[in-house]
Amino acid sequence: MGLPSEARRWQGFRGAYDSIQIHRTLCTWHITDFGNRFGFGRIKAPNYKLKYKHSYTLDTMQRFFDLLITIGIIITALPAVILLYHQKKDSKSWEYGHKKITATISVLLFLGTAILVYGSFIEPHFLITNQVSINLENLDQKITIVLVADLQVGPYRHIDSINRIVNRILSLKPDMVLIAGDNVDNSLPIEKELLNLNPLKKLTEQIPTFAVHGNHEYGIGGGKSVIDSKYRIANVSKETKEKMESFGIHYLVNELETISVRGQDIDIFGGDSVWAGNLDWQMLKNASSTTPTIVLIHNPVAALDNLSEYPLDLMLAGHTHGGQIRLPFIGPVGRVDEIIPAEWYQGLHDANNFKLFVTSGTGESGTRARLFNPPEVVLLTIF
Repeated sequence: MGLPSEARRWQGFRGAYDSIQIHRTLCTWHITDFGNRFGFGRIKAPNYKLKYKHSYTLDTMQRFFDLLITIGIIITALPAVILLYHQKKDSKSWEYGHKKITATISVLLFLGTAILVYGSFIEPHFLITNQVSINLENLDQKITIVLVADLQVGPYRHIDSINRIVNRILSLKPDMVLIAGDNVDNSLPIEKELLNLNPLKKLTEQIPTFAVHGNHEYGIGGGKSVIDSKYRIANVSKETKEKMESFGIHYLVNELETISVRGQDIDIFGGDSVWAGNLDWQMLKNASSTTPTIVLIHNPVAALDNLSEYPLDLMLAGHTHGGQIRLPFIGPVGRVDEIIPAEWYQGLHDANNFKLFVTSGTGESGTRARLFNPPEVVLLTIF
């Protein structure tokens, strides 16, 4: 499969994107990501100077989403209870005279309640292992890679969540671990959020681990914050990088590293954030054309760039959360923007002259909900 039609639109803007920064270019794209639809893209950071421009507005926003979930549960469950109560207690009531209709309405309302409870408080706590096999040229021996993304430590994801992810990775015994950005949610004080990443140190003691920035490290949550820096919160990319490097993680910012795995060299390029306007492909030119080259990047929209001049075999990304909510026959409900094709929100795809794999990630952004799309650790077998 070649590049989707969105590629022409992306590449048409790419030159301007590189020269005048992302917030002056994306205006023409009418980005309507999940956050913008629900309003958190319109949060404006304070104007005064602080070490961190956090405000606790984002935390308030997440409380607002929890309030909406609670209201949703009440307005689905309560009417069902009232209908059934009237049917049972009052033989003259409409509900008693229309028992089948009452039962049908009550079942539908309780189903809505069950979906809200399951999607908000049960499925987000799952952790599945998604096993995928990918064939690459120039590879002599099979290797295994664990890919995780969107750890998003903050209001919803704490140290116990990271511990669980780390223990799952260690049980899989991969040759390397790749972490595809949005390592912090950046909605609480960064010192507090970074403490939750401490279990990652256990990984580096046993397995080579690489990581990159996402958009949240730069205080970009989506919506207007992509377009206008006034709507961004703290840039905590430096603090996040330093913390993760202190664990022994190779934190790549537009950098290329060669790692030897099972006696064979593999080039790994870590790209910086697309939404922050910091992605630079130049170092990728130094990758060997006879060595398998893997690009680790947060946002899969980078796959729409014209990369034909680079020796690239596989791009690994996150960012989309798989849409967080996925419906049968519809696919992702939460769209991060209008550029990334819906079919690229998760899974393995052909992107012109290389392969693209997008993970649904482990965390949530905005609302805590996941539906038919549980958090995942991906075990890639490359052969």
